[in-house]
Amino acid sequence: MVDTLFSHRIAAGLRLALAGLVVFGGSPSAAFAGQTDMRDVIVREFEAFDPNYRERRQQYTERLEALAAGIAAEQAAGNTLQCSEQLYLEAKWLLGYTANWKALEDKLDRIERSLKDKDQKFASEQSAVDGFWGLCYEQWFMRLGATAAAIGLLTSQGEPPHYRLRPRLRTGRELINYLQSLLISDIENTGVDNRGELSSVMTSYSTAAYKRDLQEILTGYVALDESIAWDELREAAWFFIHGAQDTETGYWGAWYVIDGKIRKTADLSMTFHVVRYSKGDVEHWPQIIKTTLAIKDDPYPFGWRSGGKFTNHNLYDVASIFKFGWPHMSEEERGMAREEIRQMLRWSLENTLNADGSYRHDPGYGDSYADEYYFGVSLLDVLGYWKPAERFWTDDPLEPALTGRADCCLIKQRVSEYRFEGWAGAGALEKLERNCGVCPAQAATQP
Repeated sequence: MVDTLFSHRIAAGLRLALAGLVVFGGSPSAAFAGQTDMRDVIVREFEAFDPNYRERRQQYTERLEALAAGIAAEQAAGNTLQCSEQLYLEAKWLLGYTANWKALEDKLDRIERSLKDKDQKFASEQSAVDGFWGLCYEQWFMRLGATAAAIGLLTSQGEPPHYRLRPRLRTGRELINYLQSLLISDIENTGVDNRGELSSVMTSYSTAAYKRDLQEILTGYVALDESIAWDELREAAWFFIHGAQDTETGYWGAWYVIDGKIRKTADLSMTFHVVRYSKGDVEHWPQIIKTTLAIKDDPYPFGWRSGGKFTNHNLYDVASIFKFGWPHMSEEERGMAREEIRQMLRWSLENTLNADGSYRHDPGYGDSYADEYYFGVSLLDVLGYWKPAERFWTDDPLEPALTGRADCCLIKQRVSEYRFEGWAGAGALEKLERNCGVCPAQAATQP
């Protein structure tokens, strides 16, 4: 049976790709002392394309933030506004990765109009035309992410889609050409940073290409007059992934044409996804470990921090890389990682989780309240907080200050009460059910 968390990981991958939209890529400063901060370099490249770039970006940032507040208010009132949210995510991509102001202006106008429609369930339905989900997205890669998430949910529930899919990329040649076209950005001449699209597509294809059980399911969903060369796609994806890994840092990331030369970036999000979906079967682990430890103070998606702060979202990526990299670490590196993990747990429990089992929502770093639960629970889950046997990083009991701070059943109760719609709430609940065992409320209802 297909992994029931597949859809949650795909959807999370899209959010991860968009999370660093206005935090332009950077090289890990601690690992590469003396290098220019790539965030400044990328902004200058956009300014070379549009001399008024900074002013326009600030203008549209303020407008988008106001619209985001309006969407959040409607959702808090019980209106899910699926179409408005899709338009918003696409506007975030336009703002963070392009200087296409005309398209962004149009998208913001559409968001404003969409807020008047309180019933937007149509946006979460499958298209009868091509079989894809994400009807309010215009960008194909965003529809791809929405479709992968929807199929994952349906298959985990044992339900088929209503319509067959007509995929855009069907051969290895088509896939490799597409991925190669995204790897290198020439912002000065195009006004586009490919990083967001590249990260999202790598998430979708690196999963679908390597899960044979998922391929069998997808094959039955493809339109009868279409064909998919799965072996070719898998080969092409691996060929690209191997070629795109930086042997110096061990990381994956977007590449940029700067002053006629190629500049590479080390991307925590992309690297997490490759490591996670390959189950750690990657090369250059010594470099990956060194880089991961070195970029602690750098900005996401090229470090652990967002706006100078940690987040459960980022720390979950780091903890996952530590888990798969543990067999490849020296004793000194394990000691360093072990201390970082203790600090991760301390920070998360003290700064994001309330005593009543609820997570705090920081709208600056999460697209929804459900996201806070998904990443908070995922961090505790990957570190074996509730299950000592799964603590890859230590055989010792947790220090008293950490023990009991996160009550699994209490968090599960909060998730159940909120009845979140979508991948984040479902993913958090699934992980909690796996960790909590029988909760008091359940025990009281059992014979």
